[in-house]
Amino acid sequence: MIIPWGTDAPLYHRPIATIGVMVGCVLAFAADPGHEHTEYLLALGDGVHPIQWVTNIFLHGNVVHLLGNLLFLWTFGIVVEGKLGAFGFLAAFVAMGAFQSGLMQTFADPGGARYAMGASGAIYGLMALCMIWAPRNVLYCLVILSGFMRLLVFQPEIPILWFSAFYIGWEVMLASLWKLSASSALAHATGALGGVILGLSLLKLNLVDCEGWDLISRMRLGRAEKKRPGRPPEKRARKKAKKPRRSGEDPDVVALRTLRGHLDAEETEAAIGFYRDVRRKRPSWRPPDPERLELVKALLAAGWWEDAAGVMRAYLDESRLPSPRIHLRLADVLIRRLDRPVAGLRTLESLPASDLPADLAAVRRKLEAMARRLQEDGALELDEPVRAI
Repeated sequence: MIIPWGTDAPLYHRPIATIGVMVGCVLAFAADPGHEHTEYLLALGDGVHPIQWVTNIFLHGNVVHLLGNLLFLWTFGIVVEGKLGAFGFLAAFVAMGAFQSGLMQTFADPGGARYAMGASGAIYGLMALCMIWAPRNVLYCLVILSGFMRLLVFQPEIPILWFSAFYIGWEVMLASLWKLSASSALAHATGALGGVILGLSLLKLNLVDCEGWDLISRMRLGRAEKKRPGRPPEKRARKKAKKPRRSGEDPDVVALRTLRGHLDAEETEAAIGFYRDVRRKRPSWRPPDPERLELVKALLAAGWWEDAAGVMRAYLDESRLPSPRIHLRLADVLIRRLDRPVAGLRTLESLPASDLPADLAAVRRKLEAMARRLQEDGALELDEPVRAI
């Protein structure tokens, strides 16, 4: 049994809508645990009833069904809400649930089933969104195995890409074996299909900011890297990067390859040391935004706040289209980790609240209030700008 319970994806605001949907599911179950009001369930083989496409996704068959869906809803919902905000998340959740339910009611062979219900189709849509928008973030999982008269418990960190691909792939395989027969596998597969369509569409329309970490951007970057001269296979990148560059090879390509080798090997100290060294020798060298943000992520995970702040400052100064989330993350580090409210406020001043969506504007207000409190408490700070590295 694999139980996901959390993620390392950054949360820029409280997951209000995710919690609201969870509460709605609990209240709906408490109001009608015996499902006496069948008009709210998804009727199969009895025509098309669009209202049921929405109502059934808040209903569950039993306590185990409810608790399992709530756990997955929390894990993947907070990631999606972090990208879309509360209203965007709620709209996406309902749309994917209605899409899955509409396909089931219209095209599925009911067989012996009369009704269907549950949020799992919409949750598999959320899972697909996370797979596309945050493939390299990890899920904190609890793995429980039984054997030899004892329980074995592990707590691995599994990348969202592999976790979601496995679960979705498994349900698609089962649904294909049972063809169009009404089943949980078909509900999950059609929900994931809705998530894929929605996720790719919002990316194409630039309506979601994944900071260059989405699956499509990473695939494009990988193809571009393979086309560059002298790039070794990924599994040999670390060894090749330490050798002198070949005659005529672009030094920027060599530098990027070496940085990626350290990052892929999780050598944070070596990565920031190499980054500093190259920037000192060639100040014009600018690694691509995804690599620089991956370095920031590694530094934050290691608790190296000064270095992370310097790299974020350089990213904001040099990126053609800097993410407002990095503005907020830099201000957060300056205010909460480094006790530098003046520098934090200066960073926030360059990001007007009027230019932000409602959820990020709320984060900005909280950080500004926190910085003001630190100033009132007499935090000692030299009034100097953040040094970019």
